[in-house]
Amino acid sequence: LKIKEINPDTNVYILYRDIRTYGFRESYYREARDKGVVFLRYEDDKKPEVKIQKSEERSQMSETTEQRTTNNEQRITISLTDPILNTPISIDADLLVLSAGTVADEDANTVAQLLKVPLDQDNFFLEAHMKLRPIDFAADGIFLCGLAHASKSIEESIIQATGAAARASTILNKDEVELEACISEVVDENCDGCAYCIDPCPYDALTLIEYIAKDGTIKKTVERDEAACKGCGVCQATCPKKGIFVRGFKIEQISAQVEAALQPVE
Repeated sequence: LKIKEINPDTNVYILYRDIRTYGFRESYYREARDKGVVFLRYEDDKKPEVKIQKSEERSQMSETTEQRTTNNEQRITISLTDPILNTPISIDADLLVLSAGTVADEDANTVAQLLKVPLDQDNFFLEAHMKLRPIDFAADGIFLCGLAHASKSIEESIIQATGAAARASTILNKDEVELEACISEVVDENCDGCAYCIDPCPYDALTLIEYIAKDGTIKKTVERDEAACKGCGVCQATCPKKGIFVRGFKIEQISAQVEAALQPVE
C-alpha cells in the first residue's frame, strides 16, 4: 500500500501460499486489491523460482564529454505456476522483498524446563487456556506475552504485555498467596520410590528423593511441591501402591461415591 501511495502506476505482486487475515486487517487486503495489487497463489510442491541475471549497460555520464562507464544491473525474474489455470507465469521485477517468518527462540526449551511450563508444536510457549487464561501458564505466577507466545503484531504484543503486567501486579500486591487446598499427599508407609508418578505429572510437582530410614538403610520416596501441585490426580491414578492421593479424594472416598452413584433410584 505504501508503494502504491508513492507511485500508483507501480506493478506490485504478492506471491503467497496461504493468507489469513483477522479482525480489521481484512480491510488492508481489500484496499490492496482495489488499488491494483495482484495476489498470486502457489502450491507448496511448486514453489516460485527466482533467477538473477546480470547485464552490462553503457550510459553517458555527461553530454559535454565522451566519458563512458559500465554499470552492472541485475534483472530479477520470478517464475511460478498458477494453481487454478495450471499455467506458468513469469514476472520481471526491479525489487524482490522476502517475507521473513517468525520462529521460536532457540532457548525456548531451556526456559521451559527451568520454569516447568509447556511448549506447543512450534516451540512457542503454550498458555493455560486460549480464551479463559490467555496470558497465564498452568503454573501460578508465570505469565507470557509477545513473540514468546506466537507470531503477532507490535500492537498485539503491547496489549498482551499490558495484560501480563496487570496480572503480575495482582500477585505482587498481596501480602500472602493462598495455595490450593486439594493437593496431593504422599503416604510414606506405602510409597517405595518407584517413581511411576513423577513423569506423568503435568506440573512437575513431584521429585524423587532419598532418605535414611530408622534402621539405617537408604530408601527412596516422592516429595511434593505444594506451590506447583494443582491436585489434578494424575499421580494418584498412576501409583500402583496407594502411595499418593489427593486431599479429599482418597480411593475409599471415590469408591464410595461410585457405589452410591450406581445404586438404583427408588
